[in-house]
Amino acid sequence: MKCLRFIPLFLAAALMSLACNPYEIEIPQTGKPGTGTKPEEPAPDPGEGKEEDDYPVKFPEAGVAKTKTLLTNGFFTEIKVKDGITLYQAYRKMDEVTKAYQNVSVLEVDLNNEAYKINFVRTDRDSTTSVGRRYKAIAAINAAYEQDASYIRVNGNNWSEVSIASDHLRFWKHEAAIVGDGKRKVGIVYGAKGQKSIANGGIQAIKIYKSLTEKHLFSSSPMLIDDFDPVGTRFVPAAYDDFSINDFNKSFDGEDYRRHQGVRHPRTAVALTEDNDLLFIVVDGRFPGKAEGMSARELTNFLVKHFDPQWAINMDGGGSTSMYVAGYGHSVNDIVNYPCNDGDGVWDQLGQRMLNTFFLVQYDE
Repeated sequence: MKCLRFIPLFLAAALMSLACNPYEIEIPQTGKPGTGTKPEEPAPDPGEGKEEDDYPVKFPEAGVAKTKTLLTNGFFTEIKVKDGITLYQAYRKMDEVTKAYQNVSVLEVDLNNEAYKINFVRTDRDSTTSVGRRYKAIAAINAAYEQDASYIRVNGNNWSEVSIASDHLRFWKHEAAIVGDGKRKVGIVYGAKGQKSIANGGIQAIKIYKSLTEKHLFSSSPMLIDDFDPVGTRFVPAAYDDFSINDFNKSFDGEDYRRHQGVRHPRTAVALTEDNDLLFIVVDGRFPGKAEGMSARELTNFLVKHFDPQWAINMDGGGSTSMYVAGYGHSVNDIVNYPCNDGDGVWDQLGQRMLNTFFLVQYDE
């Protein structure tokens, strides 16, 4: 713990006793982190005092003049998949944000293009390739975390409303959500916004999700970008900036939000741009020297640098991270990234995890 080496032991102990309680952190809002105190009052009813302008789901404005989505040159290769669908790929490139080799795929879908629709699928455990092909999708990616820690709604049916208790180590995993109408209206809601603890943030988020009328909803965490505010850079408190991977691994359980989001892993994310483009992002990891992966902070800064979306949310990652694009990627499974789920350490595109939830890009027929 490098940050504690040059301060008195009693101060270090006091600091760590506060920091090591995962249920007494501040949920980032619109500025510097606060004191991290735990509120005593229960989370407020999301319906109280709400006006139309305060509706928690944020949607890009349809009809906004289109601008170039990729803001940088040289890192990504641009591939036109269809009219209105573009695949950006960086193959084992040295990244300026992380100062490490990264392998990244980003699929851009123009939500103003009436030829396509965005579907949310919940199914028995299956691979991204199998689901993509079964639904005749143009593209597919993995979506929510494990069901007991997630709020999952498909076609108006709530498959899960988060069954774990508010003091559970994984209760942080539903602080935000993606919603959709099964067509081209896709939005993001920051359900935990304004609360100062994981417990109260998660309770508030569940109340908000229950109150929404959107047809589809997949929760996840952390929120990365909230109306251009890079809140994902503050999800893991700054007190851990100097922590090494070994420090995190020795100090916290693998599901603790600080370790889970503070070290580099494969990542999946979804973002919305101001001009109504949907971005599906997969970052490969756990391949030293080829694809190192990213922390939540690094992923946030990476997205801001290359795409500057208005909203973004981190989805399930690690061995779940997988992107299918029909006719692209591996000749056997059309996977365009390099999943690590098989754990064999071999750089290939074959190691898909069996999952329950997926986002699909389909023709709107």
